[in-house]
Amino acid sequence: MSTALPASFADLPLLRGRNPLARRIETRHGFPILPGRFPVVGHLPAMAVDELDLLREGQRRFGSLFFWAPGVDAWQLIYASNEAFSLFKSKAVDSSYLTERGVGHIFGQTLMAHDGASHRRLRTAMNGPFSPKGLDAAEVGAIVATSVERKVRSWLGRRDVPLLRETRELALEVMFKITGVEDDELPEWRHHYEDLMLVVFSLPDVPGSPRRRGLRARAWLDERIGRILAGVRARGDAKGLLPALLAARDEDGEPLSEQDLVGNLRLLLLAGHETSASVMAWCVAHLAESPAVWRALREEASSAPDLPRSPADLRRFPYAEAVFREALRLHPPVAHDARRAIADFEIEGRAVAAGTHVAIPLVLLSRDPELYPDPDSYRPERWLGRKEALSPLEIAQFGGGAHFCLGYHLAWMEIVQFLVALGRNLPASGPRLQNGFPASRYLPVLRPAGGTRVRFDG
Repeated sequence: MSTALPASFADLPLLRGRNPLARRIETRHGFPILPGRFPVVGHLPAMAVDELDLLREGQRRFGSLFFWAPGVDAWQLIYASNEAFSLFKSKAVDSSYLTERGVGHIFGQTLMAHDGASHRRLRTAMNGPFSPKGLDAAEVGAIVATSVERKVRSWLGRRDVPLLRETRELALEVMFKITGVEDDELPEWRHHYEDLMLVVFSLPDVPGSPRRRGLRARAWLDERIGRILAGVRARGDAKGLLPALLAARDEDGEPLSEQDLVGNLRLLLLAGHETSASVMAWCVAHLAESPAVWRALREEASSAPDLPRSPADLRRFPYAEAVFREALRLHPPVAHDARRAIADFEIEGRAVAAGTHVAIPLVLLSRDPELYPDPDSYRPERWLGRKEALSPLEIAQFGGGAHFCLGYHLAWMEIVQFLVALGRNLPASGPRLQNGFPASRYLPVLRPAGGTRVRFDG
C-alpha cells in the first residue's frame, strides 16, 4: 500500500467526496466502476464537490466508457466521447425512464419523455410558437426586455446582491409574464415549484412526507395552468405565446390535448427559469473576474440605442452573445443527458445490456481540448466570427437531446438582453464579487454560483 501523502488537505479523499475505503477497481457488466463510491449514496458526495473533476478522473483512467452511481440504487454508463451523440438517433435506446418513479411526475407528460411518433407529434405542434418567428409574432421580446431592464436597474448602487436568487427571480418573472401569471402571484408559484422538486426523491407517499408535498404542489400547478389556459380561450386572445400554443396543430392537423398543454407548460415554466437563471449567474461571475470582457461588453451595449427586442435584433450584439455562449459552454445547465437501452446493442464494439442507462457527460465534453483550445479558460472571443452552425454538443447544453431545447431561442434572447442591460446600466467598474468566485467549476442547475454575492455600487 502506498504511503504517499496528498499534496494538500484539499486532495484528501473525504474532502473530495470520495470514500477512501473504496479504492479497488470493480466492474459492472464488463465496464469499470469509478472508485470512491459510498454505500447507498454512491458517487453523489463526489458529484456535489466537483462533478467535472470526477468525470475527468474516469476518462483519464478508463477512457470513454465507465460506470458511476449518481444516487440511491442508480447506475449510469458514462459515454465520454463526441460519438455519444449518435445515441440520440439510435432505436436501441429511449427516454421512457422519465415516465417512471419520482421523475415521472415532472417529465411524464412532456416532450422529454416521448420518443418516435409521439415525440414528433408534440414537437411539430410546439416548434412554431417557440421558434424565432413565433416569439417575434407573440411580441415576447418586448415583454422580456421590460422585466430584464427593471431588474438590472434595481441592482444599481447595491453593495450586496445575492446573485443566483436575483437571477432566479428575474427568470421566473419572465416565464410568468409571457404566460399570463400576475406579479402578486409569483411568490406562491415559486413556493409550489420548489415543493414540486421533492417528488424526484423516491420516498414513501405518506401524510407530511416530501413526496406528498411534491404531489400536492403538482396538483396545484396543474390546476392553475389549466385555469390560465381556460382564461385565454374565454377571452379569445389573438396574440401571445399561449394563444399560439392553443392554435398550434400537429402533423395531422390536430390540436394539443389539455394534458399535453398542461404537462409541457409546467415543465417549461420550471426548466425555463432554472436554466436561464443558472447561465445568467455564471455570466455575471465571469464578468466580475474578467475586466477586459466587461469593458468590451459595455462598449458594445452602450453604443446601441436600446435593448434588442426581437431575435433578429440580437445579431447586433455579437459580443454579448459570445459572453453568453462561453458561460453556457463552461457551465451547461444540463450537465448530462441520458437514454435507457431497450435492447442489447454495442458501443465501440462492446456489449451494452438492455436496461442500462447510458449518459452523455455534456459538462465534460464541453471542455474537450480538441474542440476548445485552453478549455478551462473563459474566452468569449472564441465565438466571434464563427461561421459554422452549432454542433450537437452545443445544441444539447440546455437539454433536448438531438434537437434544440424547445425554449432555447427564448433563453438565448433573454440572456443576451440581460447582458446588454448590464452593459448599458451598470457603472464602469462593473460587478464585483463579495465572496470570491464559486469554488466548484460546475454545480448542478439548482445551485449554480450558489452563495455568490455581488456588489454594483461603483
